[in-house]
Amino acid sequence: MKVHHRELTKNKSGKIVLTAEEPEDLWHVYNMLQAGDRVEASTVRNVKKESSTGLRTTERKHFKLTIKIETLDFDQTVCCLSMKGTNTEQNEFVNIGQYHTIDLELGRRFTIYKDEWDSITLRRIKEATDMNLKAEVGAVVMEEGLAHVCLVLSALTVVKQKIQTSIQGKRRPDKHEESMKKFFKNVATAMKTNFDFDRLKCIIIASPGFVREEFMEYMFIQNEENKKFIEHRAKFVSCRSSSGYKHSLMEVLQDPGVARRLEDTKAAKETKAFETFQQTLLDDGDRAFYGTKQVEKACELQAIDTLLMTDSLFRCFDVNRRRRYVKLSERAQAAGANVYILSSLHPSGIQLANLTGIAAILRFPLPDIEDIDFSDDE
Repeated sequence: MKVHHRELTKNKSGKIVLTAEEPEDLWHVYNMLQAGDRVEASTVRNVKKESSTGLRTTERKHFKLTIKIETLDFDQTVCCLSMKGTNTEQNEFVNIGQYHTIDLELGRRFTIYKDEWDSITLRRIKEATDMNLKAEVGAVVMEEGLAHVCLVLSALTVVKQKIQTSIQGKRRPDKHEESMKKFFKNVATAMKTNFDFDRLKCIIIASPGFVREEFMEYMFIQNEENKKFIEHRAKFVSCRSSSGYKHSLMEVLQDPGVARRLEDTKAAKETKAFETFQQTLLDDGDRAFYGTKQVEKACELQAIDTLLMTDSLFRCFDVNRRRRYVKLSERAQAAGANVYILSSLHPSGIQLANLTGIAAILRFPLPDIEDIDFSDDE
């Protein structure tokens, strides 16, 4: 993400001009925007024309448009961000008040106008523009005949390709070996297509059983096809997973060997923080709580050591609810707490979302918090 211009007033209203440079940047923008914000960006529209002879033609026009957002949609499979709203400035193709959908494009400038740029949004811009937080991890979780080739970015985990190959039974050893080689070749091709080996800090190969060892043995056979793998052999880490599905990435990222390799990445720090919360909840339940009211009470008592929140809490269109969560994070940080905003597209963020989306590890026990009624907790 690149910031070109920032123009904010004392009351935090104003505009910021940005360029999304990578697919992950569009996820950051999705989390910045709310209904009621205005966005100026390049767009296209089919314009109908009628000639003097009555001949009707349709022409695609490229132009800039400013819309007031009503709905947002992020497609994580292709990392595409679409926003729908009404035009706020007259131009020759779209009238004021007319609906239009804008798909943000990589490499093109756009401007976001907000009535209030809160601390969470400004923090996200800082994270999106910090190259040190963009360390990428490649991961392949696999089992016989099934593999998911993933990129673990600082803010989301993207499944770049799913590979499925029919594997012959072991009663026919020759056919089994032949089908496994075909499967390994498909996975290796997918890795070459989707991984930038020069940029990746670490490449994880995970599976139940011995599939990963067999695959890595296949990858490092000395031949021209495997040149890229052999050049970056030091980046590969092998570890166990329970399956070849994406959800097993959570346990993979918690593996001590993997964690040591990823200790300077944002995703690893968030995974470690959530793992610590889970362990504290089991070992010392009076020092770990989840739920908005309990965490707010702990914050009032300045008891929070680590605050965990999912980014989905800040995407709610209820302005008062969003301000409630922003205020909570600001107060906790001011009191010296470590605040982590977990991505709802990371395994740890998904698990936290199942626990109300907000949790805290405390500096000291607060057993009385359990007595708080949270039947209407949000």
